[in-house]
Amino acid sequence: MNVTGAPAPVSVRAELTERWGDPLQRVSGKLSPVLHDWLRRFIELSPFVVLASTDGRGCCDASPRGGAPGFVRVLDEQTLFVPEESGNRLLQTLRNLEENPGIGMLFLIPGMPESARVNGWAEPLTRSDPRWGELPLDEGERERLLWGSLVRVTEAYYHCGRSSRFGGLWDTGEIERHRANPPLAKRPAAAPARTHRRPSGATAAEGPLSS
Repeated sequence: MNVTGAPAPVSVRAELTERWGDPLQRVSGKLSPVLHDWLRRFIELSPFVVLASTDGRGCCDASPRGGAPGFVRVLDEQTLFVPEESGNRLLQTLRNLEENPGIGMLFLIPGMPESARVNGWAEPLTRSDPRWGELPLDEGERERLLWGSLVRVTEAYYHCGRSSRFGGLWDTGEIERHRANPPLAKRPAAAPARTHRRPSGATAAEGPLSS
């Protein structure tokens, strides 16, 4: 199977569009260039978001963030602020954003099958930035946090709960079973040796890919 990123002989998108047709107007019409009221409220209630970013070579990363509901601040209809707590120090998201500011965000609310998706451009900044004092942070956050990202929204939309329901994501019975009898260990006993894969045609001189 070709998974190297080389072009497929026939465009998969073109093939599926020919088979299924274009999306319904009610589906394509949900794509918004701004955060409308439902999206703003969802983000204000959300304690969890996944950030997707990519470096200058197209190597991707998806990283979870969590906090009190509304920890991602809605500054206006086109701007978010994502505060960054100290983490594992890999700084993979930051490294990617310094090379490519594009970002995708998936917001979840526990127990709610629907989600909110936001795409845009992110600008990392530290508390030495003059704008830091203007951010809606409490005093503890202002002193504790070292950096965060301003996100300029280019596209945002509601995502239906079908995938969550298909996966039983918030099935309380399944959650309780996993709490009582975890299906696997909390973490690997030992981290496997790291290997770096390069796309077909890449050379050693190009260096390792992002982990």
